[in-house]
Amino acid sequence: MRLIDVKAFVDFVEGRARPETRLLVEFNAIRLTHTSYAILSHCWGAPEDEVQFTEMEGLTTMDTTTRDDISRRSGYRKIYGSCKQALGDKLHWLWVDTCCIDKRSSAELSEAINSMFVWYANSEVCYAFLHDVNTDVLPTKHHADFAEFNGWPGWFSRGWTLQELVAPEHVRFFNKEWVYIGDKNDHAHTLNIITRISVDVLVKGLSFSRPSVAQIMSWAADRTTTREEDRAYSLLGLFGVHMPMLYGEGKNAFLRLQLEIIRSTNDQSIFAWGWRKAIGRSRSFLAEDPSDFQDCSNIEQIDRREFVRTLGKSLSRRELRKVTAAEERLRTFTVTNDGIQIWLPFQHTATLEPCQLSAKIAILACNNAQEASGPITVLVETTAFTSLSRYFCPRTMNNWDKEKSVEFQQIFLPYRDDSHKKVRGPLTTQTGVRAQIRMTDIKADDVVILFLGPMGSKKSDFIDKLTFQPERNVREIKPRTHRTSAQTHVRNGKRFVFIDTPTFEPDVTTIREISMWLDFIYRRSIKLTGVIYTHDITTDKDFEGAKHNFRILSAICGMEAADRMRLVTTTLDDLDESDASDVEHSLKAHLDLFLGAGARWEKFPDASDSAWGILEGLGEERKALQVQREMVEMNWELHWISALRIV
Repeated sequence: MRLIDVKAFVDFVEGRARPETRLLVEFNAIRLTHTSYAILSHCWGAPEDEVQFTEMEGLTTMDTTTRDDISRRSGYRKIYGSCKQALGDKLHWLWVDTCCIDKRSSAELSEAINSMFVWYANSEVCYAFLHDVNTDVLPTKHHADFAEFNGWPGWFSRGWTLQELVAPEHVRFFNKEWVYIGDKNDHAHTLNIITRISVDVLVKGLSFSRPSVAQIMSWAADRTTTREEDRAYSLLGLFGVHMPMLYGEGKNAFLRLQLEIIRSTNDQSIFAWGWRKAIGRSRSFLAEDPSDFQDCSNIEQIDRREFVRTLGKSLSRRELRKVTAAEERLRTFTVTNDGIQIWLPFQHTATLEPCQLSAKIAILACNNAQEASGPITVLVETTAFTSLSRYFCPRTMNNWDKEKSVEFQQIFLPYRDDSHKKVRGPLTTQTGVRAQIRMTDIKADDVVILFLGPMGSKKSDFIDKLTFQPERNVREIKPRTHRTSAQTHVRNGKRFVFIDTPTFEPDVTTIREISMWLDFIYRRSIKLTGVIYTHDITTDKDFEGAKHNFRILSAICGMEAADRMRLVTTTLDDLDESDASDVEHSLKAHLDLFLGAGARWEKFPDASDSAWGILEGLGEERKALQVQREMVEMNWELHWISALRIV
């Protein structure tokens, strides 16, 4: 660990130091244990505004022009202000992350990041510099001056400053002019409002309060970092785990963090993320991002014995004996190549049977301290086509039922969503790979097109033309689509998102899957530019089936969004022009009102130009579908019942 010699730096700035003065001094572990030092917590500015290690090391010997340039930087003034404050506090040493780490060395950077929590915890005092506060008191309520950071000073929005607030025993806050405006202990209740960190943790520390994994994650939910990986790396010390730094790994860093946490604790609250979400599905039982723990600030662990007692009334005698005899199984869960191996109590649910969802409720050894609803539960879905998935639905549909029996089972929870795995390697091997994104990554300014279509209607071929995929072998059989996915293509500076849906069939499973994601994107203020329904005119001679699909389609879109609909005829070569015209005329007769409200009948001759021509005819207007508005206005369960009636 390197520390700044406070007196030497102040003397240098004020013109009293000799050229050979050492501003940075190395401390080994033994010497450090007997050294008192201050530590700075701050928001980094632009790299060119901060003082880096190499500049600090050569500051006393560099030419005057370069030195004067550095002295005008805001980062230089932060160091000077910190040193003057440390001198006033009779401390001789100071640590500042910008200039005390040689970031040219990946080994040193990794060591610093893994040690940083301890360094802050062992400091005599931490100076929290609030660069955007110009008052002489710590803000106690939201203020328009900090609108960019959710109404609070920017320091509270940064990922790294979380551990810098929690770890030190003494944190003193200073405004932009280095005027003292309060400390952590005196403002613990205000800090609790700002950060969701409990007063006990702020005043007494992590070791005394023992917060759950979910609670700690919730503190980081709203915070940001410059590098995506730092959202995970900045949490290492809070969980007492270590792992190597691999910048460039992206979101995988947060997955690695969770796996390290699992190896060091049996806290099941790590699976409680998203417990308030009303809709969604994940093929991973681990969260993708700290923001998934947004609503977990009150999630607490349940003692293992208390957990068994809580479940006791729902356990059969055989199961109770099994749990009592094998209580050790509740103590551990293990990361394997096939998933997270864990024993959990389950209840089979009949609530979702009308929607033909094969699922059971897993009961976790954690609860919401502010509610008396019992343990947190997660809905585990199994289908014939995929491994276990986690499903999100209204809380009323997956609460623990004290009157139902509970059964303990060992399962393997997937922790990777391979459906979104990126292909690595030479570009020549990626010719046929679409630019696939998660549904959660769709943005409000995207041009979003929903694709619907029955089996064999060339729906996927249409999307292939839009994303310029290679021709399929004419003998290739396109597998039935069972899950909703999203592909992207950038055209004329705009990102188009094509939502490919399950094969459109008049059954509840299809309606549920499509409705679920339509509701999800609508609640994120995302509206559709178009709905493309592809149909094979050679099979539409079965008028009853086609008319039934069109009735469902009309109910999904509604009259207000009819102008966003394009009914696209495919497989034109297999029917002579006269027969095709007769079929079209018959089908249009059942869609008079819909077509009159703006829906259009199009033909797709299997070419990229024609596919894009259909999309360009939609323009840029965005609308919500009738089914989206209804799902927000109505209860989820009631809407599913309505869907059943349509079918």
